[in-house]
Amino acid sequence: MKTTTNTFKSISLCVAATVALSACSRNDDPVIPVTPPSDGTTLTLDGGEGGSAAENSVYVDLSAEQQTSVKRDSWSLGFYNGSEFRVILNSTNGSSAVAVDETDINAVSADDINIDDLTIPLGQPGAFDNIDDVTGDLDNTVIAEISATDAENKVYVVNPKGGSHADVISADQLYKVRILRAGEDYTLQYAPLNATAFETLTIQKEADYNFQFISFETGPVTVEPAKAEWDFQWTWSVYFGGMPNGATYPYGFSDLIFINHLAGVTAAEVIFEDENGDSTGKPTYEDFAEADLSGVSFSNNRNVIGSNWRATTGDGAGRKDDRFYLIKDAAGNIYKLRFISMGAGEDGGTRGYPELEYTLVKQG
Repeated sequence: MKTTTNTFKSISLCVAATVALSACSRNDDPVIPVTPPSDGTTLTLDGGEGGSAAENSVYVDLSAEQQTSVKRDSWSLGFYNGSEFRVILNSTNGSSAVAVDETDINAVSADDINIDDLTIPLGQPGAFDNIDDVTGDLDNTVIAEISATDAENKVYVVNPKGGSHADVISADQLYKVRILRAGEDYTLQYAPLNATAFETLTIQKEADYNFQFISFETGPVTVEPAKAEWDFQWTWSVYFGGMPNGATYPYGFSDLIFINHLAGVTAAEVIFEDENGDSTGKPTYEDFAEADLSGVSFSNNRNVIGSNWRATTGDGAGRKDDRFYLIKDAAGNIYKLRFISMGAGEDGGTRGYPELEYTLVKQG
């Protein structure tokens, strides 16, 4: 009997040990709790010094209540991580470029271009040829799509630091570049314009980001957060102005808002008062609720907000108080957002440090 009892105990212990080991095995990959999106908050964006030409671009993730400030002049080129092979100029630093009919980068010097062609003719109608599309259309960049055939990829001369007041450009601030494909990645050849040797970088595509960025001065740099971790960018940038006849011209704009359209973010503008201050029949920011979403049309245009939220001259200078915005992030969370101040006119605040508030309308 004693033996039987001991045997039973031994079997029980073995079974218990087996169950424990099995339980440990099942828990080798612990479940990470999902963090719910923010219900909303108030933010003061860190645009940094410079006032209307604030030194930083600011990337905002609404659901995480997170902002990331990056110096506008910290990068020179952006390399698209999607299926196309596209390279962008730094419009937030007033960058421009011109093509040279040459494939040997060492053969290109200041003698091969008219340096004045790199000046951005601000205010001149239709003068967009030396800058990237201001709405973020990747099919309309100065640098043509990088070809799989090396001989089709020409040399470009880039002015990385044009800005809105670049009246004089000197050759020593310019770079020449030639970009090739390296399998699914990029090969960048680059050098100062009058150099007789060049440096080479391989830029690997990274699917978690919209772009990989490089600086001519420091090499690879981190600029945008991962594409799932920001919803919009606040920045100074070369943009466009309009004339009464409908013509447009390049112009340096401050306080622009660009949504993360490449990662699925969309937005809508809600104007609830007309120019006389009368109701348009649309809900105010305070009153807008989930039930009101049925009448909203969201847009994936990068500049659906753009400069519409503020004015910098006249009696109405400052943030506009007749409107607010709806932003749907890539996870489907919908926020209503309005600006409190921008530091112009009578709206208070400090230029370069705009204030905004937002509230979760619908969780994705």
